[in-house]
Amino acid sequence: MKRRTKYILMPVISFMTLFVNAREVLYQCNFTPGKWDASEWQLVKSPRWDHLGSWEHHDDHISNKVPDDATNKDMLGKLAGETYTSMLLKKEFRGSLIITSTMSFDHRMAPLLVITPKYDKDAKGNPEHRDHFEIVLYDKGLNVWHHHYTEGKPHWEKTAFMLADFEPQKKHTVTVEIKPAKTGPMMIVSCNGKKFGYVDATIPEAFYVGITGCEGVNRFYDFQVSKSGK
Repeated sequence: MKRRTKYILMPVISFMTLFVNAREVLYQCNFTPGKWDASEWQLVKSPRWDHLGSWEHHDDHISNKVPDDATNKDMLGKLAGETYTSMLLKKEFRGSLIITSTMSFDHRMAPLLVITPKYDKDAKGNPEHRDHFEIVLYDKGLNVWHHHYTEGKPHWEKTAFMLADFEPQKKHTVTVEIKPAKTGPMMIVSCNGKKFGYVDATIPEAFYVGITGCEGVNRFYDFQVSKSGK
């Protein structure tokens, strides 16, 4: 009798685990040739620089185009604007979502996920970021920056962070969960088993999501948006 009970319970537990872990995938791609559609994305520039940016395509990833022969020091300093490439999915999302991307960087920084309620255009008609969030991976941790655009000028502040060591030239999977709650909208960020979260009333109800590479050579291997199931 004991053996029969154990035998019956095991598949039930397995089924429930699969049910809980199942998430509805709303968008998914690998940044390899033929595995993603660039027409589903919109390049968006930073209001800090005139540079629109572009991607270089490789066998299993894309990387932000940087100036030829630029040093690591230059890309973190005087040439930072010329390393910036950002794009957003054209589809608008809302509700409890999980955004995930596998990324890497060469020197110190800074591949990131971007979340924005809307974007606009500059004087030349190029799509341009306005108010948005950046979830930034670098060699010493993860930062959340909130960028504001007031009176025609960009401003930004660090709203949350985690200190940790992330090795250059290694793949890291960054996950961001946006979760409405009674206490206010929450953002939960994780990478390599490390996690932090915070509550921020300015996190939008509806938003666009995407990726940005800047301040060095950044690589992106995949991207996924799914419902959190909670």
